[in-house]
Amino acid sequence: MVQYAHSLGDVKKALGPGPLQLDDLQTYFEETTDARDPHIGRRFAISECLATSDNVKVLLFGHAGCGKSTELMKLQEEVSDHYAFVSFSLIREAQLSQISTEALLVLIVEAVVRASKDVLGFELDESIVKAVYDWFTEAFEIKEQDLQYTLGAGTGVSTKNTLWGKLVGLSAYLKADIKTGSRTIHKAITKENKRLSELAYHCNLVIKEARIGAAQKGRELVLIIEDLDKVNILPADEIFISNPAPLADLECKAVFTAPIWLLCNPRSVVLENSFRKIVLPMIHVKERWGGPSEGGRATLRSILRRRLDVDRLIDGAAEGEALTLAIEKTGGVLRHLFDILITAATTAEYAVKRKHRAKPQITRDDVRYGLDQLKSELVRRLGVLGLPPEYEKEGITVQAMTERLRDLATNPRKMDSDLINLLLLQAHAVIEYNGEGWHAAHPLIAEHVLNPS
Repeated sequence: MVQYAHSLGDVKKALGPGPLQLDDLQTYFEETTDARDPHIGRRFAISECLATSDNVKVLLFGHAGCGKSTELMKLQEEVSDHYAFVSFSLIREAQLSQISTEALLVLIVEAVVRASKDVLGFELDESIVKAVYDWFTEAFEIKEQDLQYTLGAGTGVSTKNTLWGKLVGLSAYLKADIKTGSRTIHKAITKENKRLSELAYHCNLVIKEARIGAAQKGRELVLIIEDLDKVNILPADEIFISNPAPLADLECKAVFTAPIWLLCNPRSVVLENSFRKIVLPMIHVKERWGGPSEGGRATLRSILRRRLDVDRLIDGAAEGEALTLAIEKTGGVLRHLFDILITAATTAEYAVKRKHRAKPQITRDDVRYGLDQLKSELVRRLGVLGLPPEYEKEGITVQAMTERLRDLATNPRKMDSDLINLLLLQAHAVIEYNGEGWHAAHPLIAEHVLNPS
C-alpha cells in the first residue's frame, strides 16, 4: 500500500518497490501513455489481443522497473466487467532462481484452485479435484502428514474435510517447496520420465473448470503471471523459446510479463508461433538527437507529485536542479528514479539529524549520491553476469560489451539482435525506447564508459 510522503522519512513508503494495487489506482495512478508512445496505448493493445481468440497468450515485454505491473493492474480495473483475472507474482510466490516450466505449472494450479472460491465464488467439480489431487500426491510422493503445516493456512475453510481444501493445501505445500528452494518438483518431473506433459494436462483440467466458473459469472478467465521478465537467461530460454508449449497450450487467455532482452535472442523468431508480442515503451526523458523530452519529464514529475510533497521535500521543487538531475540520469526507468530518491531522502534526513543542515529537503548533492550508488550497482552487473558456455564460445567479453556501450552512448540507434545486446539489456546497461524503436546506453553507464574515473 502506497503512503503519501509529507516528510523525508515517508519517501521510502511512497516510492517503495512493488506496483500499485487496485486500491491505490484512484489516488496514485498517473497516465503515461503519451510519454511512452502516443500512437497506441498498450493497455488497449492488450485488451484487443485478448479479444482475438479463446486461448491467446500475450507476452508483455519491457525493462524491469518500467511499470508493467502497474499497467496490468490498471488494465484489470478497466476491463473487470468482461474478464475474471487470476494473477500472481513470481517474486512474491517463488525464488526466481528456482523458476522452471514445471514450477510455473504448479504455481498456476495453486493460484487457480485458490481463486476458484476467493475470486470466482465457484465450486470446482469434485471428480476433477480428486483426479488432480491423486496425481499430485502420486507424482510428488506426498503423504497427508507432510501437509500438516499447510492444510487450512489462509483458506478460510476446513481443508481437512473437503477435497478442494486438500488440493489447496497440497498445492500450497508445493509452492512453499519452490519458495524455499527445495528440489521436490524438479526431482519428480524430469526429461527422462516425461511427466511434464502429465502435469500440464492436470493443470489444464483445473483451468477448464475455472473457466466454467467464470462463464457462469458472465466473464472470461484470464491468467496473469508477473515478474517472468526478471528470470535469468537460461530459464527464460527454456520457458519461452526451447519449450514454449506448456504455457502456450494452457486452456485460457493469459498475459505473461517477459524480459525485453529476450527479443535480442537470435532464436526469438520462434515466439511468433506461440505468443502475441507487445512491448511497453520506456518513458522518454531524452530525444534520440540528444535534447530533452519535455513531455516525458513532465509525466515523471506528475507521477512524483501524486506520491510525495515535491515542493516541500525537494530543493527547487519540481523544476529545480535536483529533480531534473534525478530524472535525466535515470533514463526514464521508474524503479531507478524511485530508488535514487529514496537514497537521497535518507541521506538528507541523516544530514538534518546530525545538524549539518537545517532544512529537511533533498538537495542536488543528495541526488548525486543516490545516482552514484546506482551507477556502482549497474557497473558491477556488467562484470558478474556469469556468461553461459555458448556466450563464451562466441568470444563475448566485458571488454566487447564496453566497446558496444561506448558506441551506443554517442550514437543511439536500433540495435541488432545479438548476444552482446541481449546481455546489455539484461544488465540494464542499455535502454530500449520502444515507441520509436531505438536504443541508448543508460545515462549512468554512459558516464562510466565515456568518463571512467
